[in-house]
Amino acid sequence: MTTDYQNKPGKSIPGFPKNWTLGFQLIVLLIILAAIGAGVYYGYPYMNKAAKGNKADLRAGFNNFVGFAPGIDMNGGAAPNKNSRMYKEFGITFEAIRMDDMQKLNDALKNGDLDFIFTTTDISPIGMDRSSDLAKMSVVQFLKIDDSRGADVFIVDESIKTVADLKGKKIACALGWPSNTLLHATLEAGGLTEKDVEILPMGDPFAAKTAFTTGNADATVVWSPDDEECLKSRAARVLTSTDLLPNIIMDGFIARKEVLEEKKDLFIKLSRAWLVANSEMQDPAKMAKAAQTYKIAFEVPDDVSIILDGMKKIHFATYGDNINFFGLSTDYTGLTGQQLYTKMARVYKTGYGNNLTNIVPWAEASYPGIIQAINDLQGTAHAAEGQIQFKTPTAADEKTPAVAIKPVIINFATASWSLTAEMKEKIENQLGSLSVEFAGMKVRIEGNTDNVGSAAMNRDLSYKRAKSVADFLVKTYSFDPNRFIIVGNGPDKPVADNNSEEGRSANRRTEFQLLGK
Repeated sequence: MTTDYQNKPGKSIPGFPKNWTLGFQLIVLLIILAAIGAGVYYGYPYMNKAAKGNKADLRAGFNNFVGFAPGIDMNGGAAPNKNSRMYKEFGITFEAIRMDDMQKLNDALKNGDLDFIFTTTDISPIGMDRSSDLAKMSVVQFLKIDDSRGADVFIVDESIKTVADLKGKKIACALGWPSNTLLHATLEAGGLTEKDVEILPMGDPFAAKTAFTTGNADATVVWSPDDEECLKSRAARVLTSTDLLPNIIMDGFIARKEVLEEKKDLFIKLSRAWLVANSEMQDPAKMAKAAQTYKIAFEVPDDVSIILDGMKKIHFATYGDNINFFGLSTDYTGLTGQQLYTKMARVYKTGYGNNLTNIVPWAEASYPGIIQAINDLQGTAHAAEGQIQFKTPTAADEKTPAVAIKPVIINFATASWSLTAEMKEKIENQLGSLSVEFAGMKVRIEGNTDNVGSAAMNRDLSYKRAKSVADFLVKTYSFDPNRFIIVGNGPDKPVADNNSEEGRSANRRTEFQLLGK
């Protein structure tokens, strides 16, 4: 039997009997919500504790990047797997969580849901100002996993032939991403700064690609495979890439220092496993298998061939590479983590829209202890990468247009080509780091003189002076001598009037020219 008030027509909440009044329905709804709220409030700590009790030894947060494929394959996928090589050979269960939002990754690291996350060494100074969450958490990089080797590409309109041609042009770039580092290094090589170009700041590399393909930018910095779409969209060409600058974009892992020290044995096991997995990527069959495992684990929609192409544009860091990266070898002459991080900290402190005040130094942002604890990864598979080898220079190399030209004034004594200590210091400061960063490019060193004396004598002298610069760089940085093309122009290429001392001084120069492939 029903009462009159229950039969009274009116508004009704979906899911409740329509013969109940709205007021009665609201009272019941509030009671239900209160019960749910109480259950969540009092039950969550126990559910959370139980969940943590069942989780893997180590949990990590990654975005969709094929550089993680070797470790994911070693783990047999993203989930903890006791049938995997990660567990059977190295005694650790590991879980990879795909999370493309950096803020969520940082939050998860902060609250302990994740033990470590990925980083990019060259960009990390932006997030390591002492006022930032990461700095307050005392995060440190404990492993280097790869270098970009063609995965990041600087695309320009066909009319742009050299870095100098970028002056005044619109460049689309995702600031605060690795693309930013490639942009800066390219401008620096040609003697330009961000103020010499018009940067169109983009939210991500995909937006930077779109700006170029729609004709709204003269140039763009993207990552593979977006470079292919850029090149097909209009008359365009590659100006530089991390194939030519193989030492400027490095990826790795960071963790809170307290967590690293608390779980050090686990991190050592994980790092050993990851480095072994990386060393196996020299085998094409194993790389193909890793690409397939990664596609399934991270539910990547791309065809496995695209994933594999991306992996081929990466150098997977070995144990020896990590020894060098953390500055643990006195013989290494390449770019260390400290050098890269410190340089980019100076660049990004106030450059490219940043306003940072106190960036944590590398000594506080790195943790070499994990690599130092690993001492059983020996042999060629785990050795550090050697210097890039070049074919013997040809006559054509003397005429190939340069991508970037950096004039350096080196005041040799009259009729001399010997380098003084002061000259060597100047070469190191102005050409050393540039040579290391652009390690994939041939270098043409052209000596030039004024017109005092015979042309033949000056050509011979200018050649010897250019060669002395090349010989010094080869000896100091262990470069392949075939990398350098030596040209003695003598007085044939003046940049000023030889009728004044000022003009003659400008003409007595050594030009450092970077050649594309």
